[in-house]
Amino acid sequence: MSRYPRGTVELALESVRGEGPLASGGARPTERLVTATLLWPRPLIAERVAVRTLAFERGGLDLSERDWTERILFKETVEGPFGLLLQVSEPLAATQVARLAAAFGAALLRTAGTEIGRLAANPWSATMVRFPLQHLAGELGGAGKVPAVVAAGAVTLRPGHAQPVDIPLRTPADVTRLRRGAGPRARPRREVLHPAGTAAGVARIDADYYRRANP
Repeated sequence: MSRYPRGTVELALESVRGEGPLASGGARPTERLVTATLLWPRPLIAERVAVRTLAFERGGLDLSERDWTERILFKETVEGPFGLLLQVSEPLAATQVARLAAAFGAALLRTAGTEIGRLAANPWSATMVRFPLQHLAGELGGAGKVPAVVAAGAVTLRPGHAQPVDIPLRTPADVTRLRRGAGPRARPRREVLHPAGTAAGVARIDADYYRRANP
């Protein structure tokens, strides 16, 4: 029988090197929704979710010089191996950012301290294509369409020493846009910009572990 000691993991987002759908955009930074999901950190806890809206440059995101409070995703008790799933959305309009922020804030005030236990049977299918935010569905109902995920990746971790963790990102589904025809009667057609499985960059996570000191 395997026995795993308990410890505390601290995961902070350092950077996202963007390719494919994350390399699109103009000269100005674009807001995107970043969702990190800790999968089965310890027995009976299926997942923990952290959601942030962050400003991406054309080449990605660099938080390495930011304060710890802007980079931290989780400080959570873990036991044995656990997973980390990272998802990045399409660019958000200013109105989407405001509505989502209000929805998340209202819901998290009510769910703070509770155990959120929904986990898709296969995290590389349904969970990859849409955000794991079913527990916020009631709040998001008034916030408009949930942004599409354009880049996602996951790794399995084991408690250990402080180290950077790189998560390769790929597009979980085709990234498309509607292209209008030239003539007045031409119907718009859907154009695939980035097929499913396209490389979308690499996210770097700073992982640190703590053990309770012996008395």
